[in-house]
Parts: sequence; structure tokens; C-alpha cells
Amino acid sequence: MTILDDCIAACREKPGTIVFPDCLDQRILTAASRLKEEKLAFPVLVQSPFAIRRKILDAKHPLSGFTVIDPTSHGLLAQNINTYTKILEAKGKLVSPDKIETAMRCSLAASAMMVRRGDVEIGVAGNLSSTAAVIKAGISILSRKQKTISSFFLMIAPNGEHQYILADCAVVPEPSSDTLADIAIASAEKAKNLLKEEPRVAMLSFSTKGSSKHPRTDIIREAVEKVRHRAPDILIDGELQLDAAIVPNVASMKAPGSVINGKANVLVFPSLESGNIAYKMLQRMAGYTALGPFLQGFQGGWHDLSRGCSAEEIFNVAVLGLCMQRGSMVSPTTA
Repeated sequence: MTILDDCIAACREKPGTIVFPDCLDQRILTAASRLKEEKLAFPVLVQSPFAIRRKILDAKHPLSGFTVIDPTSHGLLAQNINTYTKILEAKGKLVSPDKIETAMRCSLAASAMMVRRGDVEIGVAGNLSSTAAVIKAGISILSRKQKTISSFFLMIAPNGEHQYILADCAVVPEPSSDTLADIAIASAEKAKNLLKEEPRVAMLSFSTKGSSKHPRTDIIREAVEKVRHRAPDILIDGELQLDAAIVPNVASMKAPGSVINGKANVLVFPSLESGNIAYKMLQRMAGYTALGPFLQGFQGGWHDLSRGCSAEEIFNVAVLGLCMQRGSMVSPTTA
């Protein structure tokens, strides 16, 4: 069984609640219908009920499968305005009442509020909204587990034999050593809820263990030391070239004594361009399945989608997002 199969089984045992703000979209309706029909989740659509009704009827989806929430309804809007005002006051920000109301009429903001209150377990957006808008809604409304908001992809080999967590591939362009440490710790935590083995984190570079001297490799080494200080239980090594991170016999030559021994399953990239290029190369040239990007760093489950995603990809992100939020996967084995 694959990780996705395990997540589907876990959700079937205990269906979850998922809010979809970008729901005026055939792909969302298809994915939400499947989640409902397979008894994996209770989809919540946040939009004008009249617009949703037209979309559902045009698409010939049954109305009975969905809960529809109008973000502009008087009671909900008043509640969200009140909560958002308190959030802004706590941050010391002064915003006019008109701007607050305008912000809270947005389906993204109303959905993030539902995640914040615990009305739903996770929110999934980005099929229509930009990544920047999805992240902005999360940052504005949700509490954080850590300072850095980042992302990762779950990459699954065509034969299902290998799975990797790749981070950060969608959010932080030029991470500092502190930011890389945050990304590594968050990615290791998420890996525990997805992989059936202990997370082994490789901090990637063009250099292995000082084979090249450069300020960028210094950042990687600093990040590794910060992770070891903050989270000593995490198996982490770096800086490592990719082959030294995932090929044991190469690791024995380039990085003898490495704690991950060429068996990394969490790959942390030194920059956004390297991570983004790598995941797309695996997906397009090597046939890997790319699931994500999943956002991390928020207290609640709040996840982005590519605007070019398929209904199948939306379904997969929703199911995996529920499992990560619950931490309900099989406990990792000893490395």
C-alpha cells in the first residue's frame, strides 16, 4: 500500500471536514463529490449559495453532498469582523472598519477563520487564487507554530518504492540559516505523519562536507547546527550533494560516518529555485507523483494548490492534508 492508500483508509475510518474557498470550479466540485461519495470527508464550500447552486446544476453534481457557507451572511460576517479586529489589535495594526469588512467578505478569509475556530480540520485553496493570496490569508488569520511559513511536496516514485519530502519548493526564495532550520524541523515533523520510517533530513548543497568553500555552504552548515541544537532527536546532516544524501555507496565515500548514511527521505533545498526545479524534474522527467505544495508553519491545516492542478490532485492533497493534521498515520519505525 502507498502512503495515499493508508491516508484513504484512515479517512474512511474517521471522515474529516475540509473547507474549499475556491469552489466555483469544476475541479473542486469533482474532488469534493468524490470525497463525499467515498465517505472520506465532509466538504464545505464557501461562496454565494446562488453561485454555487448554478455551478453545481451546470456540472450536474448533487446538492445533497455539500455544505455551503455564505461568507457575506450577516451573522458570520459580524463574527469574522469581530475576530479579525481583535487579531489586528493584538498585532498593533490600525485598519479602518470598511477595510476590515471588505477583507472578511473574501471566501479565503472566511475559510481561514473556519480553520482558526476549529469549525473544519483543514482548508484547501489555490486552484483559482494565487499562492500569494492563499498564504496572505493564512498569515493574516491563523496562528503559527513557528516564525517561518514554508512548503513541501511529497514525491512518490512510479513504482511506489521510494517516497521523499522535498522542501521548500514554493514559498521562501532565499532562506537564511535560521529559516532553513525552521524548514528542516517542520518538514521532519510532517514526515513523521506521512512516511513509514524515521525522518532522515539532508540539507542539500553543491558541496559535501566542505568539498567547496563558499558563503552559501556556510549557511547550510550553520542551519544544520541550529537544528541539532533546537531538535537534537532529528537525524540530520549537511551540507550534502544529492548523491551523497540518497545513495549509500556514494555517501560512504563522500560523507563517511554520516548519520543518515545516504538514506535521506527529507530533502531540504538551499533556495526556492533549486527546490522548485528539482520537484518538477522528478515529476516531468522521472515520472514521480508530486503531491502538494503543503504549507507548514501554521497552527491549523491550510494548504495551497497549483492553479494548473487536476481534480485528482485536489483529492490527494485533501486526503493527505487531513492525515497530517491529525497525525493519524502509522507510527514511524526505527531507522
